[in-house]
Amino acid sequence: MAKKVKGIVAQFGTKGYGFITGDDGEKYFVHQKNIYNKARLKADTRVVFNAENSDKGLVAVDVKLEKSFSSSESTPLSDASIKTMFLFLLVMQVIMAYYVFIAPVVK
Repeated sequence: MAKKVKGIVAQFGTKGYGFITGDDGEKYFVHQKNIYNKARLKADTRVVFNAENSDKGLVAVDVKLEKSFSSSESTPLSDASIKTMFLFLLVMQVIMAYYVFIAPVVK
């Protein structure tokens, strides 16, 4: 039976596997196929996972990023704010196009 464990990613390589150090002091092998949403893990990231025993040792499965509720965590942008940013970018591009292509011709 798998037990729920929290830990920190010790290392995760470009080949899709690495190790997690659990809060219980154990090292767990993790493979990309066992990560929820197929996210790429980075070293020193807090994760929550189920620990299982295999023939080769402890394995982390169903690995998910641990939710942090600190004030530094950003909230998702609303649709209105995204549309406003795109509108601002469009206006800036029109202004830049005017000064690059039209203004030199008019002088």
